[in-house]
Amino acid sequence: MFSIETVAILGATERGTSCAVLSALAGCAVRLFDPSDAALDRAFEAVRHRVEIAWSSGAITRTERQRILDGVLFTPDLEEALTGADLAVDALPAPAEEILERLAPLLRATSAVAAAGEVAPETIAARLPQAGRVLSLRLVDVQGPVPRVEVQAALDTSGHVLARAFDFAERVNVAARTAPAPRRGAAMEAIP
Repeated sequence: MFSIETVAILGATERGTSCAVLSALAGCAVRLFDPSDAALDRAFEAVRHRVEIAWSSGAITRTERQRILDGVLFTPDLEEALTGADLAVDALPAPAEEILERLAPLLRATSAVAAAGEVAPETIAARLPQAGRVLSLRLVDVQGPVPRVEVQAALDTSGHVLARAFDFAERVNVAARTAPAPRRGAAMEAIP
């Protein structure tokens, strides 16, 4: 079974930036895509701000801080985001038909695709030749002290895709849980 090492996040939304931070904290290479340069600029500032707050409060170490900041590439180029991605996470705010239509030829045959935004897994699966690689990801307790990722199978999700997704979610959740507790008296905001 291949592990998920490279994650493409589609959509520079709050959900997308949260997923990017958590994935980078877990050691994944992350590519955050959005066609809007303004949205990417806001996402870059949001990630940097959240990471700096988490680091200054003691919620993450200097090494984790650098891993996150170095681990996220912000790009308006969908092909750049998806090339070599083991997991593509749809965090788009609304159905973006033109982006969904471009997924199939840009993804590897082994790439998993997760619905984490407003688009249903079935909508994404209908645009891919292999519906069995689509699943759903939920970010839980994003504003809480220990956010986590939950995996849900879609109607036709294959067992090996689901196993890879559960492994990824466990890595992300362990990284979020084992980040050092904030120092006493320090202001604390959620890592993502």
